[in-house]
Amino acid sequence: MAGTKADAPTNAIRTLAGASEYVANILIGFDSDDGQHSSTLTYNVFGERLFSAGRNGSPDAFEQPFHSLDLTYSWYPIDAMTLKLKFQNILDEGIEIKMGEVLAFTEKPGTSFSLTFQWSM
Repeated sequence: MAGTKADAPTNAIRTLAGASEYVANILIGFDSDDGQHSSTLTYNVFGERLFSAGRNGSPDAFEQPFHSLDLTYSWYPIDAMTLKLKFQNILDEGIEIKMGEVLAFTEKPGTSFSLTFQWSM
């Protein structure tokens, strides 16, 4: 048996996992007068947040702020048809998790693009 301190948390008092000191969400939208065009530009960011609690003296792991900028454009040429163009993560931000000053994990999800056609009967 490893004993009672084998899996002891490094910090007895810490922030709630996944909670940020700040979150900002901004949305700018446009709808044409004729109803055939609409677009939205969204920006989201969160502050540093606890990803996992440190154990046995290792530091807590924190997810670093992530800035997300997305753009969606929709065209409705007739009532039954929609053409939608979507760009996500335009800023090409990466996901980073730090343990102290060490970069423990990084992932680059990249920028994505989609084009959707919808026909309703």
